[in-house]
Amino acid sequence: MSPKTFPTDKASLEKYEKRVQNFTLGRLEKEWEAVKDDPMPERRDIVAKELREWDKTQKQAFRGLAKTLLFVFLGLGGCVTEYVYLFVAIIKRMLGAPPHPEIIFADYLPYYSYSCTIVCLTLYFFSIWGQKGSSFFDINKIKEFGHIVITEAFSVFFIANGLVGIVFGHYYGFFVTPGPIVSRIISSIIITLSVFYFYNYHVDKYKGFLFKSAIPLISLSLVLEQIGRLTIL
Repeated sequence: MSPKTFPTDKASLEKYEKRVQNFTLGRLEKEWEAVKDDPMPERRDIVAKELREWDKTQKQAFRGLAKTLLFVFLGLGGCVTEYVYLFVAIIKRMLGAPPHPEIIFADYLPYYSYSCTIVCLTLYFFSIWGQKGSSFFDINKIKEFGHIVITEAFSVFFIANGLVGIVFGHYYGFFVTPGPIVSRIISSIIITLSVFYFYNYHVDKYKGFLFKSAIPLISLSLVLEQIGRLTIL
């Protein structure tokens, strides 16, 4: 006996479409498995359309989440900067450095990017290891955290560093701190690229090593900051 053919008249298809629109994502994916080999394209098209709508909705939600997270990291990073500065000062004193003269606001600026990164890693650490159902040494959690370190953490670091460069004219490179004009040029480029990597991690629009890893971003930042040498020659 051949399988029953699904009616393709307008009324039946409209009824089916309304039913599919109320499916959860899991139910919709099961429906796709059931209709993807259907010789008649009508049901496939309806289910495929709903899957695209789900994908669009998820990406919008992830963009909103990423925006919130970024503001949280940058905001809390500002609050933590003073404590990071004091911690580093204590370590320097223990190593025999002379007492620091009166502290001014500019003394905190080099530590802002590191503070934002610490906040980012701390929140992600508790988020990942706070999940139930697996041990602390779960390899999947370790891999997930490793991906975050190499993408999100570095992206947050460079965004925060770029903000300092644009606002205060000091882009604190790993080897060079350029003058105000060059710092703002470098910061603008770095922020643009860093925001792209940060959002792409959540939205997962572009795939591949060049888009999923911040290593190209790190390499480019090292190249760009060398331009700063022209201002200190």
